[in-house]
Amino acid sequence: MIKSKLIEGLSLPDQSDRRNAAEEIGESGDPQAAAILVERLKTEDSRAVKEAILRGLSRIWAMSPVDLIVELLRDADPFVRAEAADMLQHRASDVIEGLNHLMRSEDKDLRKFAVDILREASIGAPDALYVAALKDDDINVVISTIENIGSRRRHGLVSPVLDIALENSHPMAVCAALEALASIGTAETLQALRAKYPDAAQVPGIYLAPFLKMLGHTAGPASIEEICQVIENKGEFIYEVAIDALINITRRNLISQMNPACEERLCRLLRPELDASVCFHLIRLLGHFTASSRIALLVLPYIHSLDRAVSLAAVASLANSSEPAVESALRSLQSAEIDPEAAEELEELLRRRPRWNSPPSSSPN
Repeated sequence: MIKSKLIEGLSLPDQSDRRNAAEEIGESGDPQAAAILVERLKTEDSRAVKEAILRGLSRIWAMSPVDLIVELLRDADPFVRAEAADMLQHRASDVIEGLNHLMRSEDKDLRKFAVDILREASIGAPDALYVAALKDDDINVVISTIENIGSRRRHGLVSPVLDIALENSHPMAVCAALEALASIGTAETLQALRAKYPDAAQVPGIYLAPFLKMLGHTAGPASIEEICQVIENKGEFIYEVAIDALINITRRNLISQMNPACEERLCRLLRPELDASVCFHLIRLLGHFTASSRIALLVLPYIHSLDRAVSLAAVASLANSSEPAVESALRSLQSAEIDPEAAEELEELLRRRPRWNSPPSSSPN
């Protein structure tokens, strides 16, 4: 049982005394500690003491009654609300019923807290709770719900999220819906979206990046040319997302050859002034196609890039090449390499040389 002297210490004039009392109560392990600390938070005005109380509650969160912590979400102090939300996220599976009640609150912030906390639940909330949240009057609650559905890959909720992507007029909600569908969507989902977005090159700028992610996760080889057209039409702002989409399509469909038009566009893209991050992604993409002598020789100079990530990507991307010039350059690079890890990778790549002359396994898109 907590000594009365400690409880009285929470009301002493000196904040140091109150902080010390809060710390001792938090460390007491007493079943009543949480209730005592939460009650003090209602009147405490010192940030240092509040932090001590919340540290104590975090320490004993497993034994704290859930309803006490939920009540802190109503506190006027944003710091207290945020800390309470963090504690509840660690117990999200235990508080589904309480969060369901919060979702019916008139306070939009409480409704959003409820959705954010659900993101961490190890056992998902009922679909009905998410469906209700998707119809919330506050757009921030709707967007948080969509993001939650996407991060948890709730396949059973694809349909209402798809409806938002197709029919909602709020740009951020539509973007969130497209992002979620990129994570959990299927080829059927993409087919439904084609009614609104038949051609990626015509997708409005704000929706283009999430739509390209959707293509990357669900589209077939036929979309490679479509994405290459986007790269040519839209410019640098979309390069990285578009290239990642191409990488995903290529990997999923085991593509090792491109049609000449796409090859031409991507080869023109690889140039010295290209942003290093984009260059890295582009070389990784081209690595699927270095059985082509043209592409292999285009990538080859980048093994000497001053950007280590780019140079290593170039080395790895040349694994499919049978060009004599490639092997010669890689052997020279190996002899000069001082990084043991990089030298080992080069040695392994060169060891696979007898297999490099195998024919490609797929046809051009």
